[in-house]
Order: sequence, then structure tokens, then C-alpha cells
Amino acid sequence: MEFDRRCGVGSLVIVLLWGNMAVGSNRHSEITVLVNNSAGISEPVLNHAEGEAARIFRAAGIDVVWVDCPRGATLADDRCRRVPGPNEFVVHIVANGTTSSDRVFGLAFLGQDGAGKYSDIFYDRVEQAHRESGADVSSLVGTVAAHELGHLLLGSHAHSYKGIMARAWNAEILRDMEMGILLFTPDQASRMRARIGGGGMTLVRVGASAGN
Repeated sequence: MEFDRRCGVGSLVIVLLWGNMAVGSNRHSEITVLVNNSAGISEPVLNHAEGEAARIFRAAGIDVVWVDCPRGATLADDRCRRVPGPNEFVVHIVANGTTSSDRVFGLAFLGQDGAGKYSDIFYDRVEQAHRESGADVSSLVGTVAAHELGHLLLGSHAHSYKGIMARAWNAEILRDMEMGILLFTPDQASRMRARIGGGGMTLVRVGASAGN
């Protein structure tokens, strides 16, 4: 996913459009997300971000159990030290982006079958978006996390024209995010519920250019 700055200074464009809120089923699947907060963001910001991402997934019929991994965990049986299980995924919040383009806010790591377990969020770029757009930083972190987890569950061709999986975000998308209507589409929700439990290891750049 990327930010589009073509509208000029002070007009930040992020792409992730709104989708239908209806899921079509009251039965919820469940995933566990292990969070590695290497960026050292504050507990209130992290808690709000997790709550926002959980709300987005709840609308898609998926409940999220969060595990905040302590730094330097040493217990051999700690979930944070093991390979993620069938319904477990990892979000790693890093301080600085590792891609050449500063418009890329995260990476998802996918397998040959399109499923994945691991994702990164670049906090410095989220903060920059916050400064330029005025959007709430914790909401941005949570929405980016939901987008990245969506890639892990939907695969490498997950970008859509509308909804949270849109490739780029603009001012209208930020407005929808703040209104709480930036969600997965019903089709995406159905596909994610069917795919929970996948895994893998092929690097996918999220939202770097059209065609990704």
C-alpha cells in the first residue's frame, strides 16, 4: 500500500477505499496476531491500533486475539519465540522503512500458495502520514495492520478498487477511515475466513506500484 502525494503539499492521498459493512454471517472465525513492537510505540497508541484493526476484522466475521510480545522473550515455550501456528500471524512494527520508496508502508511475506504468516509495518512512514494529513496515528497503525494482515489472508493479488485493500489511499479514504467505514468487502471477508490457517515465505511488496 502506498500514499499518493500528487494532490500537492498538505493533501496526502492514501488508497484504501470503503467496502460494504455486511458480512452475511454471524459466525466468526478467529486468528491470533503476535505483535513485535520494535519501534517502541507507546502502549496507548498500540492498544488503540489493535482495537481499530480488531474492529475492522470483526466486521468481516473474524475475531482477533492480540499477543503483545515482550522484547527479548527467552522462554522456550513462549508463543512469541515459536513458528506461528495454523491460525497465528505476526505483525512486526519497525522504526524505519526498509524499501526504497517512502510511500510503501508495509511488507507482507507470502508463500507460493499465496498464504502468509509475517508482515512488517514501517512506523516512520506512518508518522510522516500523520504529520502531513492530520489523521490519528493510532488509527493509521491499526488500519495499516489490517491491510497487511489482509494480504496474508488474501494473497499477492489482494488489492482492490474499493475497501481497505485498495492499493493507494487518498483524502477521501482517510475520511472513511475516521468514520469507521473503511472495511473489507463481503467477498474479501468470505475468502479470508476460508483461508485462515495458511502460511508461507515469499516476499511481496505491498502497494509499491500498479500491478503488485
